[in-house]
Amino acid sequence: MRSTLVLALSAATLSGMVGCKKNNPAPSNSANVMFVNGCPGTLPGIDTKLDNINVSGALNIAFGNNSGYKNVKAGSAVTIAYFITNSGTPVISNAVDITKDLNYTAFCGGIITAPKFVFVQDDKTAPANNTAKIRFVNLSSDAMSVTANVQNIVIDSGVTSLEVTPYLSVTAGTYDLKAGDPSNINTVVTIGSAQTLAAGKIYTLMLTGTVAGTGVSALKLTLINNN
Repeated sequence: MRSTLVLALSAATLSGMVGCKKNNPAPSNSANVMFVNGCPGTLPGIDTKLDNINVSGALNIAFGNNSGYKNVKAGSAVTIAYFITNSGTPVISNAVDITKDLNYTAFCGGIITAPKFVFVQDDKTAPANNTAKIRFVNLSSDAMSVTANVQNIVIDSGVTSLEVTPYLSVTAGTYDLKAGDPSNINTVVTIGSAQTLAAGKIYTLMLTGTVAGTGVSALKLTLINNN
């Protein structure tokens, strides 16, 4: 009887805990941050820490991938740090200001021997009817002046290393996406196939790698969905 009673009490307690967890609101002093691995050579991936605490759901992010938006604490001089998964080798870190209720993306860029950090606020205002929004981020450390295109529509030009462009609204549809320095045809890259930019969606076109790189370290474009 005693063991039955203990089990019953434990089940009731657990049920109550689950119920409490379910009803707990998000912390009042929080924001949303997407963590992106745009740094070639970070094998098998990167782990994210905020003020030396692991970010749940932002661990072992493979190159070219992202965590999606994670609810994190807001504050001044919050340290975002990236580490190689398994080994714990530091990649890069930086202190940033995170304002509550806002949205951000934290990019790990450059290359593994010279990693870079880019932190930007994201405008998640819904696009107008039948349009999508897209911006471009240049995570290559090469000295290029990049133009990024949605087909023949220029997202922006003269984009230098570690710059992020404003969002551009385009009519929803399927497009070829490309980016590179117009003065050097060898730097111009495309995503392998045409990409659909859906109505109501927000995207980031990300350039990674270097001109001299090979394999995963070569110049590469990746399309990220921000909503």
